[in-house]
Amino acid sequence: MIIGISLDENFAYVSNNEDKNVLSFPFAVGRNLNTNTWFIGEEAKNENIDNVDIVIDKLFYIMGNDGTARIGETSYDAKELTRVFFSNLLSKFINVEYVTVVIRQSNVKYLEKIKYALNEIFKDEKKFKVTTYSEAFISYIKSKEEAYYSNLVSLFDFTEKALTYYELVRYIDDNNIEYWKVSTEEHLALPLDLLSGDAGKKVCDKILFDFAKRCIKEEVYNHIILTGLGFEDSSYYREFMTYVCSVANVETDINFFAKSAVLLSNDIVNGNFPSNVLLITDARTTASIRLTAIVNHVKTKIELIKPGEEWFNLKDCFFDVILEDEREIRLEILKIIERTATEVPIAIPEKVSLRKDKTNLFEIGFVFSQQNLVDISITDKGFGEFYESSKESSMKPVEI
Repeated sequence: MIIGISLDENFAYVSNNEDKNVLSFPFAVGRNLNTNTWFIGEEAKNENIDNVDIVIDKLFYIMGNDGTARIGETSYDAKELTRVFFSNLLSKFINVEYVTVVIRQSNVKYLEKIKYALNEIFKDEKKFKVTTYSEAFISYIKSKEEAYYSNLVSLFDFTEKALTYYELVRYIDDNNIEYWKVSTEEHLALPLDLLSGDAGKKVCDKILFDFAKRCIKEEVYNHIILTGLGFEDSSYYREFMTYVCSVANVETDINFFAKSAVLLSNDIVNGNFPSNVLLITDARTTASIRLTAIVNHVKTKIELIKPGEEWFNLKDCFFDVILEDEREIRLEILKIIERTATEVPIAIPEKVSLRKDKTNLFEIGFVFSQQNLVDISITDKGFGEFYESSKESSMKPVEI
């Protein structure tokens, strides 16, 4: 069984490749202090009786704030609580071959905790993927015939927390590499309880209409997809629908991201990624980082980080460089979409004494905190057994 899970602030939506049902689980976890058993979702919501059962229903908040929760005499951190939730969730399914979890935010705090939980469950990183809604959006579009995406395809996600617009743009560069770029724009949160009354419906409809008018260009759109609980009842957004229906075919599926996460799992399991297509989403790097170095007596540019790589999985990537006399390393940041190049100097640690006219070995490290922000570090490694490392390092945050 291949499973796709979409996660928002309040629910985990679970889909699979064997039936069309999408199950929803409140993003809550609890423990019975008498039996020491864990429970999640609705079970957790319904259990909390006489303080025998302790329930944590703010798990998403705890994840994002590196929080802890006390249950009985034990304190649990966000990583462990996330592991408990996913362990109990996946135990409800048999013969799980692969799991993809997608979340709205490309936020390292959420990504790392979910990845930790799945790694603890499977003990094998080849059995799961953690990424963002944009990646699932691409897999859905790629599952269609090319005529489906010959022109622009976009999506509106309407939830309690945000109204978000996704748009796929495709183009081919001079080297015949095709780029699939997902752009996003987010509006302020729209409380869904506004939709319960006629006045609230009109307010939300007006906001939806204005937001759509701002996002949608004067170009040909093949399809516009609507997802999220805010689109469950079409009477909430008549003016909005009148506008979007005039520019494209419209599809509505409030469980779009869970189903698309299954398609992403299937793409990964079966290797369905064309070699001539480069994906640029909020889960991937948008720039190339290069270093000019001498290799075999010839000055050349070495690509340390390539555009389209998953920035979250580039954490703790290190590269060795050899310098002679220089007090800084100059990196070139090449933005492939904008086609601009800038140089960024990274200083050698001040306390390091360079060996005059001799080789010095340094380690360059990259740690991404978000898609376009990377901490670049330089650490002295000495050179060989006769020149020990000083362990001195310097670090510079760089926007790419």
